[in-house]
Amino acid sequence: MDILKIISIMIVFVYHIMMDMYVIHPMHNLKFIEELLIRPNVHIVMVACAIFVLISGATIKLNERNESLFDFYKRRLLKLLIPFYITYVIYFIIKAITFKNIHLFGGIEKWRFIWTILGVDEYLNAAGIKTFTLGIGEWFLGCILICYIFYPILSYFDKKYKIATFVLMTIYNIFINVFYEKLNIQMPQHFNVLCQIYNFYIGIFIASFLKNVEYLSINRIAINIFCCIISVFFYFCPRNIGIVENVKSGIALSGGVYLLNLVSAIPDNIKVTIMSVAICILFSNIERVIERCEIIVELIKKFGLISFEFFLTHHFVIYEVDYLLGYRRLGGLATLAVMVIDFVLTLLFALLVNKISKMINRFIV
Repeated sequence: MDILKIISIMIVFVYHIMMDMYVIHPMHNLKFIEELLIRPNVHIVMVACAIFVLISGATIKLNERNESLFDFYKRRLLKLLIPFYITYVIYFIIKAITFKNIHLFGGIEKWRFIWTILGVDEYLNAAGIKTFTLGIGEWFLGCILICYIFYPILSYFDKKYKIATFVLMTIYNIFINVFYEKLNIQMPQHFNVLCQIYNFYIGIFIASFLKNVEYLSINRIAINIFCCIISVFFYFCPRNIGIVENVKSGIALSGGVYLLNLVSAIPDNIKVTIMSVAICILFSNIERVIERCEIIVELIKKFGLISFEFFLTHHFVIYEVDYLLGYRRLGGLATLAVMVIDFVLTLLFALLVNKISKMINRFIV
């Protein structure tokens, strides 16, 4: 779980560097990164986000405690919101110094700061609602907070009616993704908790299987090969055209081409979920190989402790570094140096936020 979480965060980290240095501001040609992450048939960054959501559901299930609902919500909210508040204050101060002005928001009603307090400001901003967002936590924080609210319900039905719940949730997921555009929702589909809740639920669903070593040991090689085939196929599938066009053109085509058309006709979010589950299962099956290297395991554990803080701080570090550089054109080595600086600064800010969070938690808990 930890190594997948770190890989997902690093994919998002590199993607945001590419977006700011190449797509938004032409500082350096990073098209090769864009081509690695944005494939014709699947967006790898969406897969990374889905894996993060899935792991969140699985991790809570695997570490489930016998506690009251109040204690559950208190523990989860404090773990997410305290680092968020600290990061928000730090970035506000940095922006105020950068622009020499504390009035960073104009024309927004003061009551809307409640969305920042609740940690959903950037999530609601993605839906077109005005908030006091600084981009901290992006859409993900608000989305995962809402998922946590529904965890007790999803966990209960997963325990009592596992198969029935899986069938109903899968039917719901297909419906919401196929008809999402017709609902005229402004928020991007992969941001919306209406779609991401299924990835969160799947994490809960597969957690029991991940705990069952005997189950995983059965046909381990076959499972690994199958998951590899799914992941490789989605990654290298050469096209992604419209659903209607696929259906029409697929009728009279050969089996192989028809399969490509059929896969391309699947809504993006469903393909992302399938690939995410395949990758999670694959990594769970090769866990023993990773555990043999103690140094890697130790580094993974240490980084895992500040992974959320790293995620919270990385975006503003990238923005500020590029802004201080004046968005000037850079050569290859200079661009690599900037990426290293982004990583080191983000790591330092993550450690700072983590340390302050621990100090505050000592007084609260």
